[in-house]
Amino acid sequence: MTRPLRTAVLLALVSGGALLFRAGPAPVAASETAMPAEATGRCQDGTWSTAAKKKGACSGHGGVKTWFGKPPKGATARCKDGTYSKSQESQGACSQHGGVAFWLKAH
Repeated sequence: MTRPLRTAVLLALVSGGALLFRAGPAPVAASETAMPAEATGRCQDGTWSTAAKKKGACSGHGGVKTWFGKPPKGATARCKDGTYSKSQESQGACSQHGGVAFWLKAH
């Protein structure tokens, strides 16, 4: 008997006969995956682009859904929706944009 099967049988015995399975964490939808720090856009299929220019970015991925580009001068943080913040304070930064995905400068 394999180890996963032995574990399932043991769980069934301990839980009064109900066979319990846990296959691991549920897959995360593409829209919920963490944005890479170098991302410049989001493709229609939910993948991230690191292209320097919008033209041609996301070819083979349904085209560009959202283009962020490079951080503007003075930006301090990238928000979870891909926009940038120039806030000097961490409290409230990106509050209307899903929160801070990552800081661009030491904070």
